[in-house]
Amino acid sequence: MLDAGSRAADWMGLRFNAKKCAPLHINGSKRDSVQTTGFQIQGEPVIPLAEGQAYRHLGMQMGFHVRQTPEDTIQEILQDAAKIDASLLAPWQKINALNTFLIPRISFVLRGAAVAKVPLNKADKIDRQLVKKWLFLPQRASSELVYIAHRHGGANVPRMGDLCDIVVITHAFHLLTCRDAMVRNIAANALHDTTKKRIGRAPSNQDTASFLSGSLDGEFGRDGCDITSLWSRVRNAMRHLGKRIGCCWEWCEERQELGVLVLQIRSDDNTIVIPSARGMLERTLKGAIHSLYMEALSVNQTRVKPSN
Repeated sequence: MLDAGSRAADWMGLRFNAKKCAPLHINGSKRDSVQTTGFQIQGEPVIPLAEGQAYRHLGMQMGFHVRQTPEDTIQEILQDAAKIDASLLAPWQKINALNTFLIPRISFVLRGAAVAKVPLNKADKIDRQLVKKWLFLPQRASSELVYIAHRHGGANVPRMGDLCDIVVITHAFHLLTCRDAMVRNIAANALHDTTKKRIGRAPSNQDTASFLSGSLDGEFGRDGCDITSLWSRVRNAMRHLGKRIGCCWEWCEERQELGVLVLQIRSDDNTIVIPSARGMLERTLKGAIHSLYMEALSVNQTRVKPSN
C-alpha cells in the first residue's frame, strides 16, 4: 500500500515528508508485541514507533500502551472558554459559542481516543460554573439547567461524561453499519474476535449484542485478558448509559441486523435505531439523556418547599 501510494505521489509530483510519518507494527502473537519493522515512503525510511512512544494525529496521541487523554486539548478548550467569558458577547451568544466551537472539538477527540474521565469531569465542572454565571444563576442552582435542551429552557451544554459515552457508542455503530463494505467487515471481524476472547468460544450474533451491552452474566463476566480497545470502551460506555437510560444493543433475527434500543424516559414508546437510521443514534441518545435530566429537575422542584 505504501509503494502504491508512493507511485501515485510520484506521478502527481507530490512528496511525502518521511520525518512526519510514523508506522506502528503490532504482532499480538509475540511476547514483544511492537515490531521494529522498517517501512519506506518514496524511498525514504520511516522510523517505527516503539512501545510507549506516541504520534500526535489530529489532536490524538496514537501508539501502543500510550496515555491518550488529550489533556493539552482540554486545557486549550478551557482557556478558550475563559476568553469567551471575558468577551463582550451577550450571555446567549457565549453559550452558543461554547456549543458551536468548543464542544465539537472535544467530541471529535473522544471518538478516536481512550480518554480518562477525571480530566473530563474537571472540564465539565468549569464549563458548568461558566454557564450558570452566563444564565445569572447561583452556583448552587440545579446543574440540570445546564444540560437540558433549549426548548425546555436549558443551555443544551452536554455533560462531558455523557458526551464521552454517547460518541463512543455512536462511533462504533457507524463503523459496524458503514456503507463501505471493507470498513464494515474489518469492524465486524474485530468485534467478533474481541467477543470470542471474552467468552472463550465463537460468538453468535446475540452474544455480540450482549457483549456490547456490557453484560457480566456467566461467561461474559470472565477475564478475557484482552487489551483496551474501541470495543471494550463501547462495552463500558453502554454499561454506564444502560444503568441510567436503559439502552442496550439488540440483534434482530428477522432482519439480520444489529440495532441499539433506547428506552424513552418520559413516554411508553421505545426506539430501536437500526442501520438504515444510523444518523439518528446520537440524537436519540442525547434526547434520552435530556429526558433523564428533565425528570431529575422535576423531582428536585417538587422537593423544594416554599418559604413562609
